[in-house]
Amino acid sequence: MPTKLLFLVYMSFIAFVGQAQNDIKHVEPPYWWHDMINSELEILIHGDNVSGLTPKMSDKSIVVTDVTPGDSDNYLFVLVDLSNVQASTDFTITLVGDGRDIKIPYSLKSKRGGSKRSEGISNADAIYLITPDRFRNGTEENDNVEGMKDPAARTEYGRHGGDLKGISQSLDYINELGFNAIWLNPVLENDMAQASYHGYATTDYYKVDERFGGNEAYLQLSEDLGNRDMHLIMDMIANHCGSSHWWMSDLPFKDWLNFQLSYQNGNIGQNELTNHRKTTILDPYVPKSERDQMVQGWFVPTMPDLNQRNPHMSTYIIQNSIWWVEVMNLAGIRQDTYPYPEEDFLTDWSCALIEEYPNLFIVGEEWNDNPLIVSYWQRRNNQK
Repeated sequence: MPTKLLFLVYMSFIAFVGQAQNDIKHVEPPYWWHDMINSELEILIHGDNVSGLTPKMSDKSIVVTDVTPGDSDNYLFVLVDLSNVQASTDFTITLVGDGRDIKIPYSLKSKRGGSKRSEGISNADAIYLITPDRFRNGTEENDNVEGMKDPAARTEYGRHGGDLKGISQSLDYINELGFNAIWLNPVLENDMAQASYHGYATTDYYKVDERFGGNEAYLQLSEDLGNRDMHLIMDMIANHCGSSHWWMSDLPFKDWLNFQLSYQNGNIGQNELTNHRKTTILDPYVPKSERDQMVQGWFVPTMPDLNQRNPHMSTYIIQNSIWWVEVMNLAGIRQDTYPYPEEDFLTDWSCALIEEYPNLFIVGEEWNDNPLIVSYWQRRNNQK
């Protein structure tokens, strides 16, 4: 599908949610594909008092297999089976009950294959790392976006105005240097009060930050790379989000975050922050409390720690990663703070991605020079 058409489909969905259904605030993922290897899809619906409503599908080939209301009255998680869907389709999810009849349009597309490189990325490739805000300002029009925090200011921690258009304008230069792949620091929305340029405090998992150019600029960059036989690696964060994420004012479940009760009581203290003791993951004799604080503790007070033991959170992150691989035709993923999420979740995450995209390049960040700690995460890496 051409880039502009794909973007228009995405934006038309956002526009619908914003203006046609006042009761509905978020539907995520915003669309999906009917021909994924895993035929299950869980749709998060966030809106006013939707937890008690019953979802009905206009397309009978789409089968609802489970419905889970959130602990918050404003969430409904709808699990559907797509195994009987044979082609792309636009259909309607109707939420019925409480005297309401809310209609939500949804689309299932045909999978284009995501990672197109049959050989993936290897040590024969040269990868260029870019912090988008600090690289090149392709247009000053998006340096500041009305309503978003942290305006551009060329200070040490302020935004400088670099964007995705600037990167697209520099691809010939990067390629001439000998690089055939780029890895960007995270580009998803970081609508945080300060120091948001780095991108590691996500406030919306389905939106590229408008100050980088939004989803349209990211799609254009992916296409520009493909035209040069260059490849895109996305920096993802499964461990934490930003404290200004839209769901922080209305959390779906009582255990959506680690130390959620402390957060709601305004008391994220030293004991709720991670101890960064990475040896607790390796050590079978470590006290459970130390291991739990390492994995469940918040990275910093402005980065809430996501609880991947909650199955809906786990599914949400996995589906989000798959969505970006497919939409942006990613060649690879760099997973941030790899030792900090739940280890069982990381297994489920990586297996789900490799099942859909066997040649996808995945690397996890283990920022440690101790070979014993690094080797723990590299064990069995020669097995298929």
